[in-house]
Amino acid sequence: MNPGAVAIVGLDCVFPGAPDADAYWDLLIRGADAIGELPEQRRTGPGFDEAVHGGFIEDIGTFDNDFFAISPREAAAMDPQQRLLLQCAWRALENSGRSPSALAGSDTGVFVGVMGTEWAQLHMSDYARVTPQLGAGSSSGMTANRISYHLDLKGPSLAVDTACSSSLVAVHLAVNSLLSGECSTAVAGGVNLVLTPALGLVYARMGLAAPDGRCKPFSADADGIGRSDGVGAVVLRRLADAQADGQRIYAVIRGTAVNQDGRSNGVTAPNRWSQREVVAAACRRAAITAGQVRFMEAHGTGTALGDIIECAALGELHAVQREEPCGIGSVKGNLGHTEGAAGIAGLIKVALALHHRIVPASRFATRENPQLRLAERGLRLLKAPVRLPADEVFAGVSSFGMGGTNAHAVLVDGGAADDGVDPLPVGLGVRQSPQHH
Repeated sequence: MNPGAVAIVGLDCVFPGAPDADAYWDLLIRGADAIGELPEQRRTGPGFDEAVHGGFIEDIGTFDNDFFAISPREAAAMDPQQRLLLQCAWRALENSGRSPSALAGSDTGVFVGVMGTEWAQLHMSDYARVTPQLGAGSSSGMTANRISYHLDLKGPSLAVDTACSSSLVAVHLAVNSLLSGECSTAVAGGVNLVLTPALGLVYARMGLAAPDGRCKPFSADADGIGRSDGVGAVVLRRLADAQADGQRIYAVIRGTAVNQDGRSNGVTAPNRWSQREVVAAACRRAAITAGQVRFMEAHGTGTALGDIIECAALGELHAVQREEPCGIGSVKGNLGHTEGAAGIAGLIKVALALHHRIVPASRFATRENPQLRLAERGLRLLKAPVRLPADEVFAGVSSFGMGGTNAHAVLVDGGAADDGVDPLPVGLGVRQSPQHH
């Protein structure tokens, strides 16, 4: 048994067009498009152009504050990112087959990736209306700390912001915390909500915004980024502990790595060498070669330069003698760019693919960008779902931050360890699960 292996034993998510993990998998396997118009309740106040398109969660205001013993006044002051992630973490723990209430007082850690503070931008600028509750309610650090507080979890609790790589960096930190013995269980996740038009305007003025709000990764039609909402969480345990307790294992994380571009062509410019090196480092930690990786969930934002650099970096590792090219895709083609939640969106996609033993197609793959030179780089864009063989399968997940912080994880299927307990039935714990809306 690999002593550095960490099992994904539970998960939950809410993404555009997908209110839970089952719906997310259905969306992926159908190759569906979750991009739409801005929800009505967000059209007043912040100054959005009503024509804006992106990936939006319809109802971000519904929150069962009584379930978590939070007063209406405090709940109203909470960033909806905090509310969504708190509920998501609870459901992910239930999905792992354990009552969240049973973990109270344990050394469980919470690691969250969060990029946006748009709630604070909306509610902390009018000084006359600042309330005592807004301090905690608008803090990005509280996305993690509230989970630890309300579930009485005593392990490490932190939020990390490395821009678009935030949530995969959070997973990396959670894995290292488990392997160092700092915690016995970890909840790792990410969250992102589009609450103001400001970052979209930044993308537009940098020439990075897709006019139709759709990311088109690796496509000849790629023309920029579309912003999206998303929240996801996974429950992690050391593989030996998960097996000893008979937990269901979606997939196993065999190695993770994080690095930085350092001085490059610009503070926001992607760096081919660093992207190649972070993938290579994760493979070394997993004790495999890149040639053993069967498919890759790429960062794949659908910007022409970003896609070219990422494929060039991957090609330096995958252009080796192998039976078939490494499949690549990006969930951003379905959802848009969930920014701080992008890494967890990719990780959950790969975990579900390994669990179901089928890899979804990459949307917008029919018109492959010839400048990517995929075939000569040992890569192929997945134009249709691919069934996985019964033997051991390795996969990768990449997530790159705008400021140059890169993350990669290597996963393997759960194999014989995949037969575990069913997810916790609603009502078996001390309290009923907060429901999806």
